[in-house]
Amino acid sequence: MKVIIAGGGTAGHVLPALEVANEIKKRFNRADILFIGSKGGADEKLVPAENYQIKYLPKANFPRKINLASLTFFPRFCAAIIKSLFLLRNATLAVGFGGYVATPVYIAARMLGIPTAIHEANSVPGLANRVGRKWAKVVAVFNPINNWNDQHVVGFPMRNRIVEAAKLTGPDLILAKAAARKELGLHSEGKVLLVMGGSLGSQKINDAVVAISTRLNNENVSILHLVGVGNVKAIDSAGYKPIPYLATMELAYLAADFIIARAGAGTCAEIEAMGLPAVFIPLSVGNGEQVVNAEKFVTRGSAKILLNSKCNSDNLLSTVLEINNSFVEFSNNAIANKSTKLSAAADFVDLIAEKILDSHKGEF
Repeated sequence: MKVIIAGGGTAGHVLPALEVANEIKKRFNRADILFIGSKGGADEKLVPAENYQIKYLPKANFPRKINLASLTFFPRFCAAIIKSLFLLRNATLAVGFGGYVATPVYIAARMLGIPTAIHEANSVPGLANRVGRKWAKVVAVFNPINNWNDQHVVGFPMRNRIVEAAKLTGPDLILAKAAARKELGLHSEGKVLLVMGGSLGSQKINDAVVAISTRLNNENVSILHLVGVGNVKAIDSAGYKPIPYLATMELAYLAADFIIARAGAGTCAEIEAMGLPAVFIPLSVGNGEQVVNAEKFVTRGSAKILLNSKCNSDNLLSTVLEINNSFVEFSNNAIANKSTKLSAAADFVDLIAEKILDSHKGEF
């Protein structure tokens, strides 16, 4: 059984794709899994690190304005489809997670008669999955999407270590929080604010957080700041810990009491699973999906939104203090709305097995 998985570019596409690939491999050990990705994207490092094979398509993201790149889009897109047709030969299944890499794969799968399954993570679906949904036999989503009558709400396929951390309650959670703070070199007392601006960090968020760190320390709030590789600045503060990158994100979530973060689908899913209050600083990208992703949490009373255009030290400080000063209320709302969909990868593969793979049992 040959399975094609497409959805490159950002970690928000690649990490759930890897979790689903692992679930497929666990169930069907004879499955031959091939990722199709993009050079320079997160998949270029993350996929080989999990021992999966990856092939790359010519970059052909849809132009949003008229420029030189838009003039060459059509030939690049056609080249991506042709290469996809070659890579999908003899495939049993194509699984897509959106992103510009997925579109030519969906089209090639349609041309070859290969069944597809898609997962949409954002509250506002991107162009690739809007195209792929037209032909998909399985349509899985993180959150319900308006007018997608064929959708199955399975949640977001998260890393297993984060799922296990999210399941902790009572004394086990208290012990795990203390252990995580000790391992990360954080204060055992007071609150911990986790700050993350995406895998590469955000200079705008970094500068604002550094500027307010002393004031927050005076409020008995320590800061664990994932600044991004190459962005660490020396600051003389026992209550401020900058880290370029952290592979064991479950420790950061366990150590934290509340969070400053972008509002990508993966980040929102993990924050929801851990039941933590947050200040979201959404990026204005794509279809504006990050703002929509964050609004759900604001409606629940577990988060605040600070627009990226208004992200400065004064505005960030007032927003963080608003949560800190009403922490019990924000925290209770976050805990009450903790995600219970912690088996998204398994549930997605269940749907794929039921609707597509049952007819191919002899191949695995």
